[in-house]
Amino acid sequence: MDDRLNKYFAKYADDYVFLELMPDYIKKEHLDFMRNVPMPVKRSVVTDLADDQGIEFKYFTMGMINMLGIDPQFEYASKYVTFLKFINPHIGKVIDDVGVGLAQAEHLDEACITFRAALSLDPDDLDALYNYVLVCINMYNKSEDNDYTADFKTEVFETLIHMKAAHPDFDRTYYYLGFAYLNAGRYTMAEREWEEFLRLSGPGDQRKEIEERISGMEDAVRIEKAYHDVIGGKWEKGLQVLEEYKGTEMMDWWPLSYYLGVGYSRTGRYKEALQMLKYAVKKNPSSPEICAELVIVNNALGDEVNAEKYRRKLKILNTPATDGGSDGPEIE
Repeated sequence: MDDRLNKYFAKYADDYVFLELMPDYIKKEHLDFMRNVPMPVKRSVVTDLADDQGIEFKYFTMGMINMLGIDPQFEYASKYVTFLKFINPHIGKVIDDVGVGLAQAEHLDEACITFRAALSLDPDDLDALYNYVLVCINMYNKSEDNDYTADFKTEVFETLIHMKAAHPDFDRTYYYLGFAYLNAGRYTMAEREWEEFLRLSGPGDQRKEIEERISGMEDAVRIEKAYHDVIGGKWEKGLQVLEEYKGTEMMDWWPLSYYLGVGYSRTGRYKEALQMLKYAVKKNPSSPEICAELVIVNNALGDEVNAEKYRRKLKILNTPATDGGSDGPEIE
């Protein structure tokens, strides 16, 4: 599990203090592997429940689960995993159930932490993976912080890729992967994932939804394939398809004008390329891909002033070219 989300949960670590198990208890319970290992327990528990009888052991267990979710790379994480599996070989299922309850109660941070803990015990736990994806989607859909949203979207995408490898017959993975690729402007990939969803899934509203979405993006898929012909060196073949859409309502979709601009640029038709790219950048002014192409075209036309203008803008954006646009609905 990547540590990109740790920073959002680190504040919860302050709720814990660390105590060590008594040597007599370690010996009695055959827990030698936990000797000198600090055990997390909530400060409130220490204050409210500590007495002559000591703190109930369940609070240490809860503390270990939460620390694993807060920071799966925590110094003693492997010890906690060993301990939790030792006391209950089926504890992963228990943790999953707790996470579902927290999610249903809209305690999303706590649910996310809980599923992260379950995945620390078993990275291939399908229930934990799937519910982790759903919780992360809910979390970024409720946020207006761009960095937070980007981190959680990346986490969702990488988790879905892992789910696909670990559980290739689980249809819901392909449902959400289709939306992830759609959001990235990768329509052919979205179509491929959704076709796999249809192959694996049974009847239902979501099947009908995906059939309609695939049907509705036929032009986008055809245009994207033509663009790949262009950048793959099959310029005329790609342009022949792309130019069919000039003057249609598809021109309101910025990738088309960008793809046409790239095609014209690669075939030396720089004035036409400039026209298409200027239209594209008006539609999507924060696209590094369009700005990078405008640098190339303006240089080819000998317009160093505008080449430098887009060079500076590209530096400000400071974002490498990735998958195209963000056109399309959010992951639902």
